[in-house]
This record gives sequence, structure tokens and C-alpha cells, in this order.
Amino acid sequence: MINLIGKSIKIFEELNSTNSFVKMNVSNLDSGSIIVARKQTEGRGRRDNKWVSEEGNLYFSVLLKTDIYRDRIFRHIVQSSVSIIKTLNHFNIQAQIKYPNDCLVEGKKISGVLIESLGSSKLDFVIIGIGININQINFNDLKDKATSIKKLIKSNVEVESVLKVFINEYNELLKRNYEEIFGEYLKHSVVINKHIIYKDEEYKIINVEQDGTIIIRNKLIEQRVAYSEISLKEFY
Repeated sequence: MINLIGKSIKIFEELNSTNSFVKMNVSNLDSGSIIVARKQTEGRGRRDNKWVSEEGNLYFSVLLKTDIYRDRIFRHIVQSSVSIIKTLNHFNIQAQIKYPNDCLVEGKKISGVLIESLGSSKLDFVIIGIGININQINFNDLKDKATSIKKLIKSNVEVESVLKVFINEYNELLKRNYEEIFGEYLKHSVVINKHIIYKDEEYKIINVEQDGTIIIRNKLIEQRVAYSEISLKEFY
């Protein structure tokens, strides 16, 4: 079954977090629903990192409730990340993907994805939380680590127009097979062949597999590591 998104869109002036709202209201929302907040007071990223959520950017969550499985969770990261890359292309912005789920432009973060779910092998739901920096120009202490569409193209952009492009790109990708989408994910990856520190040892990233497993190698050993086990903050 194809999980088309965007048939139902609810926009709020302010929420603590769109993911939290969806979790609290999951039984009253249809699969494919999108919740948007113009401002978040408790925005979150991976590992509970705070996402600064000023007005003028796009913060939204997508709810999926049908045909979703634990062993395919990384596919939702891939699908969302590639959709963001294609959305930014509409504004002549060439972005890259920092494994597993951040989008960077010239080494600065412009977007991130947070996946949350409930269930065992067959999931009750998946929530895809996405933030895209659109009209923010002052990032204070993060000025060397974050950017926005406006900073890159020197023009204001309607937040709703970015969401519309994303929905169209996401739904178009659903018509393609996962191998093709994953190929685009790898093509835009910024981490292949980079060196990282894992458990106090230096490794080179050799590849990313379709389930999100990352393959790392040094002179002594090659390891397969789950994407939840590592942090790549050094790439900012």
C-alpha cells in the first residue's frame, strides 16, 4: 500500500513539538496527515538534541499508520532525506546528506529528520518530524553550523510553498522502487570515505547499507554498526 501524504494538513501557530502533538492525537489522525507549527517551543532532533524553532521556518510531522515495519524504519529516513534534497533543488540549492538524516549545504545544517515509532515488528505508527530552515538569518552561536534558504538565495520564501513542494516530491518518490531512492541517498551522502572516531578508535566509513547499517574499517578490523550507535557531529 502506498502511503501518500498531505491529504489532511493542520497548521498551528505554536506547539511544543509537532511530533509530540501527533503522538498525543495519533488515534484521531489519518495516515498521511501532516501537522505544522509556525513555532515550536520544545523542538527536538536525534538524541534529544534541541532544535531551535523560530518563526519563519518549516516545522512539521507526517503520520504513517499503514503497512509499516520495524525492519524498514530506515527507509523512511531515506525517503524523507531525498525528498528534502529535491525540495531544496527547486530553490537552486544543492544539498548533501549527513548520515543518517541531516541535510547540509556547504557544511552547514539546513534541515533534519526525527523518526519516532511505536510497535514491535509491525508498527502501530511512524512519525516523521522534519525541520527546514527557511527565512531565519540569525543563528547566533550556531552561525557557523546552520544556514537557511533565505541566507542562500537572498530572498524570503513562503513557508507553505516549501511544504507543498516537499509533499509533491515525497509522493512522487513513492512511485519509484526503494533501490532507486536509496541510490539517490548515497549519491548525496557526505560521509562515504570520511574518517570518524568510534569507541575511541579511528575508522573510515566504507559504505551505508539499505537498512541503514554503516560499514566502517581501519587497518585491523571492519565493522557493521547500526545508525543509532554513532554520532557524526564532527561533520558540521
